[in-house]
Formats: sequence, C-alpha cells, structure tokens
Amino acid sequence: MEKAREIKRKIDNINEIKKITKAMEMVSSFKILRAQRRILEARPFFEKVEDFINDIACHSRGMDNPLIKPREQENSVLVIGITSDRGLCGAYNANIIRLVESKIEELVSEGKKVKLDIIGTRGIDYFSRRSFELSRTYKYLSEYPKFLDAREISRDIISRYVAGEVDRVIICYTRFVSVVEHKTCTRQVLPVPFSMNGSEGNQAWEEPSVNIYTPDTQDVEDSSKNGVYRVTPEFIYEPSIRNILDSLLPEYIYSIVYIALLESTASEIGARMTAMRSATDNADEIIDELKRRYNRARQQEITLEIAEITSEAEFLKKDFGRFAISRERV
Repeated sequence: MEKAREIKRKIDNINEIKKITKAMEMVSSFKILRAQRRILEARPFFEKVEDFINDIACHSRGMDNPLIKPREQENSVLVIGITSDRGLCGAYNANIIRLVESKIEELVSEGKKVKLDIIGTRGIDYFSRRSFELSRTYKYLSEYPKFLDAREISRDIISRYVAGEVDRVIICYTRFVSVVEHKTCTRQVLPVPFSMNGSEGNQAWEEPSVNIYTPDTQDVEDSSKNGVYRVTPEFIYEPSIRNILDSLLPEYIYSIVYIALLESTASEIGARMTAMRSATDNADEIIDELKRRYNRARQQEITLEIAEITSEAEFLKKDFGRFAISRERV
C-alpha cells in the first residue's frame, strides 16, 4: 500500500511543475499577441510586392533576370528548414523535421543532389546526430526574427544561386493560421515563382505568350476579317523593367524569408502555449487523482491506527483483569 506521505510529496512536486507550466503559458499568451501583430504588419507589404511582380510577369516579355528563369538542368537543390531554438512546444519541431526529411527523400529519389540549411538549434541538433551534411546553420533567430536576419540569409542564398552552386531553393516552414492551428508547408524561393493569371501556386516563371487574358483584357472585333482579337493593355515602367526587377526581386526574396521566419515564430509560440495549457490541465487531473488516492490511503492509515488502538485496549483490559485476580488470591 502506498503511504500517504509519499502521495503528498508527489502532489507537492506536481504543484511546483504546474506553476512553471502556467507561467510559461502566460508568457506565451503575451508573446503571441506581438507575433500576430508583426505578421499582420508584414503580410500586406509582401502581398503587394508579390502582386506587382506577378503583374510584370503577366504583361511583360523577355525578362532575363537570373533570379527568374529556371535552369535548363536541375542537378542541385537547396532545402532550408526552419525549426525552433527551444523545446516544450509540442509536436512543432517534429512536424517540420518530418516535412524536411520527406522533401529530401523526394528529391533524392528524383536523382538530385540536396544541400541542407537549417535555422534553429533543435533542427541543427537533430540532423547533425543523423549524419546530415549541413551547408549553413543559423541559431537564435526564433525568439524575435529581424528583417536584417532575413536579409543576411537571403543574400547568401542569392549569391549561391547566381554562382551556380544550387539550381533551385526551397524553404520549409510552419504557416501560422491561429493559436491552435498551424500547418507545415514548402515554398520555392529561387527561381522566383509566379502565380500566373491570379492562380495560386509556386510554379516557376515561364515567358508569357502574346495573348494573355487578364481582367483588363478587352475583346476587339475586326470587321474586315470577321474575327475577335484579345488586346492586352500596355504598361509603361520607369525607368525600365530591368531596373525595377533588379531592385525589386532581392527585396521580394528578403520578404519571403522574413515572412517564413515570422510565421514560424508565431507557430512556435502558439504551439508552446497550447502545450503548456495542456500540461497545466493534465497536472490538475493528476493532482485530483492523487488527492483521491491520498484520502484513501489516509483513511486506511486511520482505520489501521484505530484497529491497533482497539486491540491494544482489549489486550490491556484482559491483562489488567488477570492482574486483579492474582492480587485477590494473594
């Protein structure tokens, strides 16, 4: 039978752990507000830049920027995975690591050479123990990622891509949906993907044909030939499309990496808050169960003590009776 003192010690220990998990939940609930605010502030800029680049892709031809056109032969692919620097965030790291591993297996099965960059100590430790060759590693960015950090990472990616070290760049991160919902996803960084004609996706850019139908396209009827032609409106860019792309595409890549860092940070904080809330609730359930066991054990101890006292009283009563009889005989 488990002693009441041992159960009481367990209850005290779990209460101490509960205080820690509750404090971490409160800290995470404060941080998640800041992380959500940063995402809401960054998303409009990223969406506008993306729309502008898609607009150029839909209405322009002959763009030969090295960051846009895909390579004729794709031999090497760079995979970037974003994990956390700390634990106690549920299955957050396990999910993103599983996605990175599946992506590596997919690329290797296609006969491509994979290079791996990892952001976050948890991912670095995991892949290092499994003999993965890491090209670049970045630590201590998950707490409060800055745009300068994203710019440094992006410049390294761009230099390696332009130099021909890699033929495609993919980033794996966790997209923040809500505090309790976050999804792992992949996004192509280089060559710069475009969403053609308003469709969603990460397909690589292809030179558009002459007749691209857009919401601004007008149908013009030619009476001489009895035919209908689609006329795409022309846009004038100053100083030139090349200059705009040369200055805008790096900023767009910076934004992709920065948004991925922000989304991952918010997802990590949300996962940690959910995990700590679950741990606190589980601690309450364990404490309730231990209290019931403590009451039963204490009741058994009291019953045993009463039985011992009663038996001792009966023994003393009989012994005192024998002592009284012996005195009368004397």
